[in-house]
Amino acid sequence: MPTDLGLQEHRLDGEEYLEVIDEFMEAVYTRWPHVIVQFEDFQSKWAFKLLQRYRNNYRMFNDDVQGTAGVALAGLLGAVRAQGRPMIDFPKMKIVVAGAGSAGIGVLNAARKTMARMLGNTEIAFESARSQFWVVDAKGHMYEQVRRQNLFKNKLSAEIPRDSI
Repeated sequence: MPTDLGLQEHRLDGEEYLEVIDEFMEAVYTRWPHVIVQFEDFQSKWAFKLLQRYRNNYRMFNDDVQGTAGVALAGLLGAVRAQGRPMIDFPKMKIVVAGAGSAGIGVLNAARKTMARMLGNTEIAFESARSQFWVVDAKGHMYEQVRRQNLFKNKLSAEIPRDSI
C-alpha cells in the first residue's frame, strides 16, 4: 500500500503543465499582489524554464536554483577569505560542481557571473570565467566547457541573462 496519499495519476507535462502553473501564478498574484512565490523541488527540466517564463511578471525564485546558488557562492567566497587571499583571486579558482541538476547548474551560473563581474563584466570576462568550471553529473561523467555539452543545452539556454541581476 503506498504511503503517498496524493492523486495516483501521471504528472502533467508540456503545454498542459504550463497552463496549470500559469493559472496558479495568475490566481496567487490576483489574490496577493505583493507575494513572493518560492518554487521548491520542481523538476530540473522545468526549473530554469519557469524562472525565465515568469521573471518579468512576478516576484518569485526557485530555491533549488537560486537559494542553493546563493549559499554555495557565499561558501566559495568565504573559502577565498579563509585562505587569506584577496577576493580578486576568486576568478582564478578552478571549481568542480558535483551535480548537473538545477541546483548544480544554478551554482555554476552564479559563481561564473560573479567571476565575470570581478573581471570587468565583458564577453571576454564571461569566457574566462566559463573556463574555470568542471561539472560531474550523477553518473560520474566530467564535463569541461559546460556550454558546449548537450547535457546542459536546455538548462543553460534558459538561464537568466547576465545583465538582469
